[in-house]
Amino acid sequence: MAGQLVGDRDRDQAALALRRHYTEGRLTTDELAQRLESALRARNGSQLRSVLADLPPAWRWLDLQAPRSPIRVARNAAIVVGTTVVWLFWSVGLLVAFVAWLAAEGPSLGSLLIFPLLWFTVSWLLWHAGRRWRSRR
Repeated sequence: MAGQLVGDRDRDQAALALRRHYTEGRLTTDELAQRLESALRARNGSQLRSVLADLPPAWRWLDLQAPRSPIRVARNAAIVVGTTVVWLFWSVGLLVAFVAWLAAEGPSLGSLLIFPLLWFTVSWLLWHAGRRWRSRR
């Protein structure tokens, strides 16, 4: 993907990021001018990323590999909401089962280890599956 061509929008976003770094004091005026020139002349993603390469990662918000369509954004939002709802129902259901188990059987080492481990495992699986679903094209 390093050879993927970039458009004016990508160059403008890189220029905006460079201006933000300049106002934060990370770049001198000369560095800003040199990097802006390189960013505005960039033809592919690797050239554009090299302009921002040594700046803090928090500013590397550019996704130069694929533009995000509104449909994909809505799909990802629906996946996040759906995963959250399933996780909430799972967590509440497991909490109710745990309390019922404690009321019926009394506290035991097994229940104090099994229920949290079960909750953590299923929570991790849901999070991991949600990430995989969102990353699909």
